[in-house]
Amino acid sequence: MALRTGDRVLQENYGVGEIIDMSAAYVTISFDDGSTRKFVTSRVTLQPSSTPAPVKTKATRAKRATKKTAAVDKGADS
Repeated sequence: MALRTGDRVLQENYGVGEIIDMSAAYVTISFDDGSTRKFVTSRVTLQPSSTPAPVKTKATRAKRATKKTAAVDKGADS
């Protein structure tokens, strides 16, 4: 079976991921745990996977405390 960029695959050591780049020499897979690995195409064993990709959440930053909140917190410490 010929695999292509964008296909979901299972690699026995790292689990399920998506092929993000593929050439005759190397295949790069972005795994569901967030890691990205590059494998030698002729040496890696991949199986097609029907597992859907996890929903990616947008990274958010914690908001800074306002001066008013900081003053209230300081008063609570006393």
